Amino acid sequence: MSLYSTVYVFRGFHQLRFATFAILAASLAAGWALFATAFSPSTVIVCVLGAATVALLFYYPELALALYVVIGDLKGDVRVASILPVDLTLALGAIILFGIVLNLFRGKRMLRMPVSFLCYIALIAIMAASLAYTPVFDAGLEKLGRFLTVTSLVIVAPFFILTTPQALKRFFAGFAVIAFVICGYSLTQLGGSERLVTPSSNTIGLGHVACSLILLIWFLCMPALPFSKRILMYPLLAVPLMALIGSGSRGAAIALGATILLSLFLYRQFVADLLCLIVVGFAAIPFLKIPEASFEYLGTLANSRSVDGLLSFRAELLGYGWQLLQQHPLLGVGIQGFRYHSLNAGLYIFLEIACELGIPAMLIVCVIFGSAIRESFHQMRDRLSPYLTFSYVMAALLFVGIVNSLNTGDINSDRSTWLFISLVFVAGNLRIRAAVPPEVLSQSGEHSADLK
Repeated sequence: MSLYSTVYVFRGFHQLRFATFAILAASLAAGWALFATAFSPSTVIVCVLGAATVALLFYYPELALALYVVIGDLKGDVRVASILPVDLTLALGAIILFGIVLNLFRGKRMLRMPVSFLCYIALIAIMAASLAYTPVFDAGLEKLGRFLTVTSLVIVAPFFILTTPQALKRFFAGFAVIAFVICGYSLTQLGGSERLVTPSSNTIGLGHVACSLILLIWFLCMPALPFSKRILMYPLLAVPLMALIGSGSRGAAIALGATILLSLFLYRQFVADLLCLIVVGFAAIPFLKIPEASFEYLGTLANSRSVDGLLSFRAELLGYGWQLLQQHPLLGVGIQGFRYHSLNAGLYIFLEIACELGIPAMLIVCVIFGSAIRESFHQMRDRLSPYLTFSYVMAALLFVGIVNSLNTGDINSDRSTWLFISLVFVAGNLRIRAAVPPEVLSQSGEHSADLK
């Protein structure tokens, strides 16, 4: 035997011995944890599974981001909130930040943010300045702090996390699984008298989650399948469809209906699917035990004889908001001032921002939304893009986000709206990167191209 072979065998023996000692040490540690401590075996198993889950979220922060978007619809359940001794939103935010740092250490560079995102800085500056004259300083400071931390994370994080098509697919897969669980939970309330809700008892939130899940299945899963296989997707669509109808969320129903109809211009083959779903749905509704309250609330879309009747108390808020805006057109009443002056919270983001921060702040938000709409149309015109499907689904989600913004009045209450704006530009980055040769990217030292 040569000297090299002898050394190789010797090294292999020591490596094997080290591995054996490591396994023995791990076994002893596990045994001590099971029998020498007060923890029960089930507790240890739960801790191990929890640690594995956290490690998975660290390595794939896009999954943490997917959960972060809808955690507000989950943590209202005491069983979910008690998983950790800290607030789940803050815990997931910390995991996302750690995942971003880990991605940077792994050499993954961020995507470029559009120039229009500088408007966020201007908006934050106006919010901070309005603290000087808001009638509720403490509440205004809290609202600003939440926007700087909780809400801004979903605006910025996609450019650090969703930097590859694979990461974007994992994000959508994670979001779809969580949304399906939320919709499935709501169906346990079928047969009751009240509208279906999320674990946090939110009807509007359930409608938003169900609508987003339906669009992900409709745009990402079904286009590439023949009709015989698309039929197999109908049971998956049935769960969020029942949840949406049961929630009675009118805004989500309008957004979904309009988006599905528009999708027929992109995918003509979906006409047969839509007809089948309508026929099967009407035939199945009598047997689903959806609460009557859900149909009554959705029925107000057709039964209301006037706009005021359709909007209900929202009409009063619109009138009161218009009155406040006329009194304070430039500066507004101050951040969180609308809640102070009104018995109800604001129900429209644009109305809320205009009344609290003034018309200039509302125009800034309009620029942000307008830039996303412009970018979305620009992407959909590129029929040769390898990520055209992404562009379609981002456009659909953006439309839903815009409708959501007309149905909620707190810039921190519906984080998905701000996320959908960022996702449009993420898809644009991926589209441009695919069109640029790799050697050009390596020479410039960049992993993404700038967006117009």
